[in-house]
Amino acid sequence: MDDGPFICVRQRAGPLFKECRSLRPRLCKDDSPFDRLQKNKILKPRGDSSVCRSRTDRIELRLALYGYEGTFYTLTFDDEHLPPSFQETEKIWRRFYYRLQKWKKQPFDYIYAIEGRHGDHRYHIHLVARYSDFSPAEIQFLWGMGWVDDEPVLRGPGDSYRRLARYLTKEATDGVVIPVNKRIVRWSQTLNKKLPPPERFSSKTGFIRIPKGSMSRGTYQVENEFGVYRYGWYIKPQKENS
Repeated sequence: MDDGPFICVRQRAGPLFKECRSLRPRLCKDDSPFDRLQKNKILKPRGDSSVCRSRTDRIELRLALYGYEGTFYTLTFDDEHLPPSFQETEKIWRRFYYRLQKWKKQPFDYIYAIEGRHGDHRYHIHLVARYSDFSPAEIQFLWGMGWVDDEPVLRGPGDSYRRLARYLTKEATDGVVIPVNKRIVRWSQTLNKKLPPPERFSSKTGFIRIPKGSMSRGTYQVENEFGVYRYGWYIKPQKENS
């Protein structure tokens, strides 16, 4: 990459590419409120326009590591097995995870979340797994405490990993249903090991190339007298990753 004034960060996760390029201003103690506001538009762009800043960003990248075979399972309880508390639901998850391990007999990628506030306010568990690791029939057999719904992580052209990442981070701890200081969404170390480090470089241009024919794509830009921030993302079509 050419040396230049633009600070660039590019992150790949499976078929997902995220990139930002910026000319960043410096905050000064003598800034007026207006100047500080304008500078922060560059320094702190909106939450959905960064390579990896928020928890939603981190989950999005790990969902992308599943490529096109990620399956999103919702595990619900029948009345007989409905747990009375978050802590009991965690114990059920650990027992279920043990059954998954015995069935698979080797490490596998997973993301899971325990929820209980929306819908009919019954505790339930979300699980993301590879279809090649666990089919819907296998998950239903191993679950055995109620019902299993399944859908692909990517629903088709125009969809994104971020849609599901936002869904998984929508429920906050409340101290009662979800205890304070409990992480609602967790993932396996196998996913952490598969995530490549971000590329950091400088460039003479702020242009971000998004290939034609991308399965999904998006851009965001803010520019003012103090600097520039540009962000772009895209998902390669499956045929390019086969």
